[in-house]
Amino acid sequence: MIYIASDHTGFEMKEGLKEYLLLRGYKVKDLGPQKKDRVKYPEFAKNVGRAVVAEVNSRGILISGTGAGMCIAANKVKKIRASVVFNEELAEKTRMEDNANMLCLPSNFIALELAKNIVGTWLSTSFSGVDYYVECNKMIGEIENNEH
Repeated sequence: MIYIASDHTGFEMKEGLKEYLLLRGYKVKDLGPQKKDRVKYPEFAKNVGRAVVAEVNSRGILISGTGAGMCIAANKVKKIRASVVFNEELAEKTRMEDNANMLCLPSNFIALELAKNIVGTWLSTSFSGVDYYVECNKMIGEIENNEH
């Protein structure tokens, strides 16, 4: 399952990505907003984060103007590893090395076609399982568990 949400700035990109994902056979759940009215993005980041944590092997995609605020909010949800991504190479790296389970896209800085390529790369890339990255991810989990 792919959970997706945006703020008002990323609404149009969210709609385009939702169509892209559905056409490729992914199960997609849109957690909002349902129209382009101004919204407070942390609520959407929290809802997608909680949904991703609750469902094994699911992923989340958040879209906002910079992607940064969404990413910060999403990373407050325990067990979320969100990353702002603006090109395909970074999409691959954040999956292979960081095992990111949420993707944050900056709609003010990338076009929909690039966003589709980023999403395609991110979804088709697996965590490498390399010992170094396994250990780093474990350390991140320990920080998370000790800071809350």
